[in-house]
Amino acid sequence: MSPRLFSFISVFVTFVVLTLTFPAASQYRGADRPRIVVVEKLSFEYETSKIEAVGSAQAKRSVTLFSSVSDEVTSVYFFAGQAVKKDDVLLELDSRLQDIDMQRAEIELEDAQKNLDRVKNSFKKGAVTEREVDDANTIFGLAKINLLEAQKNKEDRLVRAPFEGIVGLTDVEAGDRITPQTEITTLDDRTKLFVNFFAPELAVSYLMEKPMVQLQPWTDRLTLLSARVAEIDSRVSLQDRTIRARALLDNQNDQYRPGMSFRVTLEVRGELYIAIPEAALSWGANGAFVWLAENEKAKRVGVQIEQRLRGRILVTGDLSSGEILIVEGIQGLRDGQALDIQNTQTNNIKLTQKQLESKVAG
Repeated sequence: MSPRLFSFISVFVTFVVLTLTFPAASQYRGADRPRIVVVEKLSFEYETSKIEAVGSAQAKRSVTLFSSVSDEVTSVYFFAGQAVKKDDVLLELDSRLQDIDMQRAEIELEDAQKNLDRVKNSFKKGAVTEREVDDANTIFGLAKINLLEAQKNKEDRLVRAPFEGIVGLTDVEAGDRITPQTEITTLDDRTKLFVNFFAPELAVSYLMEKPMVQLQPWTDRLTLLSARVAEIDSRVSLQDRTIRARALLDNQNDQYRPGMSFRVTLEVRGELYIAIPEAALSWGANGAFVWLAENEKAKRVGVQIEQRLRGRILVTGDLSSGEILIVEGIQGLRDGQALDIQNTQTNNIKLTQKQLESKVAG
């Protein structure tokens, strides 16, 4: 081999070796450099389960009106949809006999009063005995009772509104003869409505806190209303394991009617879990994991997914409050790799110390 050819081969081999060695060394040194990451403190959030049910509206106060006695209707003082006040007279029955009885009772009471006054004066003069005074007192007392009874019988011929509200339709007219079983009309106080619905057994504890629920009228899917749970039943149904509840809806504008249907939506709060951004979750051969920043080094921790929410995930794992979660820069990160932390985001979820200590570890 000639000296010139040997020199050429030596230079070529040296060039190839340097070309292959320098990038690898540069890459190795780059891997040792701190990785730029963005972090935030671990936050906690309750698991939620959305429950939907069909509810029916009911007036907060609602009655069907009947007469106390049987007789002929002489006057009807209301029309359907009329707003009435408490104690307004809605209907009157024939009361001619009761008027006579009341007049007779008034006369008898007046006569008994005069007789009692005479006996008392005579007793002062010694003209009558104490027994006669007692008898006069008894007659006077019975006369008062007779008058009260006559007044009550007269009042029974009137049907009054027991509270302020709106009256419904009626089939009763003047001249009809009705009985205590004859339905006269309905009366509803619609200023507030109960929306009755059934919820599953798992929602009992949540409903006992009287939470807010979302209502959506079936006739208007674009309208969302808020109402607070006001009452829950005392027992769970053995047939379908549901419990009846009532949400109280403000209806001051009288927009909704008893009997209308509503879609009822409530979010039942469950266990307290760690909430992480979706971008902070990684997957490996052994399942899901996250990266923590510990002493400015990366630490890999396995987690289990409990619930997916919009933009975040609820997980359990070997995590504690106060630890720092890496949310950006996790691609290609290695366990124990040095970190260059660019920021520390503050956890916006405020919990009590007891809640923080009660988080679930996987």
